[in-house]
Amino acid sequence: MKRILFFAIISIVGMLAISGCDKQKTYDIVFDTNGGTGEMQSQTLTEGESQPLDDNSFVNEGHSFGGWNTLPDGSGVSYSDGQDITLTSDITLYAQWTSNDTESAPDSQQTTGSLNGYEWVDLGLPSGTRWASRNIGAKDPESYGDYYAWGEVTTKEIYYWHTYQHSRGDAYCSITKYCPLGINGFGYTYGYAGYTDNRTILEPCDDAATVNWGEGWRMPTKEEMEELLNNCTNVWTSINGVNGRKFIGPNGNSIFLPAAGNYYDVLLLEDDADGYYWSSSVYSDNANYSWIIKFDSSNCLVNHQHYRYRGHPVRPVLAQ
Repeated sequence: MKRILFFAIISIVGMLAISGCDKQKTYDIVFDTNGGTGEMQSQTLTEGESQPLDDNSFVNEGHSFGGWNTLPDGSGVSYSDGQDITLTSDITLYAQWTSNDTESAPDSQQTTGSLNGYEWVDLGLPSGTRWASRNIGAKDPESYGDYYAWGEVTTKEIYYWHTYQHSRGDAYCSITKYCPLGINGFGYTYGYAGYTDNRTILEPCDDAATVNWGEGWRMPTKEEMEELLNNCTNVWTSINGVNGRKFIGPNGNSIFLPAAGNYYDVLLLEDDADGYYWSSSVYSDNANYSWIIKFDSSNCLVNHQHYRYRGHPVRPVLAQ
């Protein structure tokens, strides 16, 4: 009897061991709002088994849901709502949105095009400003491209006051061009030897977009950057492994600004974590600074926190 009981126990243990070894893997689907709002729990699927996707519960005011894609810009693999799917790894699916505002982009209106070989995108902004699809020097939308000091049109190895074209010296109060009077017109100046010229916008000869991409392109003004933020939905996302912010316009078109960081002296800092893009507008209260669009994974704003000698990428716009 004891012998029979012993072999029975061994058999059960063996079956449990085999069962544990044969346990199938599971993978997760993470659902991303991609500019919408709402919450969806991750969906877990067993490896090799087909199962329908959970129904979408995200919303996006003024937009209709158009399915899922493995990339935010819709250039990856697409899935419809509730479609059967089989997983071999974890994936993230991004909601795809279509604008309901048909008047902002009628079929007869061209929403993309090119000038001098560089593509532009119409985002449906109130001013009609059309933004480039990539940075100067970039081969595609997610590439960083080249870095420029403000008001300079060529790249260089060292980004500091003593190498800055529009400065004479390596400290405050050495600006030689684009130097408004100063703080609220109260007599403060940041120009060399008290110099002021009251220039507040880059001239074409000092505009990296105009010089490098040709007539018809220019750097955006502070006001155009504010329009981009105020009229677009922007989300922190990743394209082909590159972090950045995607700006989705009222007409559903979008551009991607990679988090390209910035150059200080000889160092590239904060790349893949922060984005700094030059406007063409000097900061009138302190000519050592110019307006930029700045963002990270949490915030996106227009401010003037960086000195003009820092190396930033440039995202051009079409001249009106």
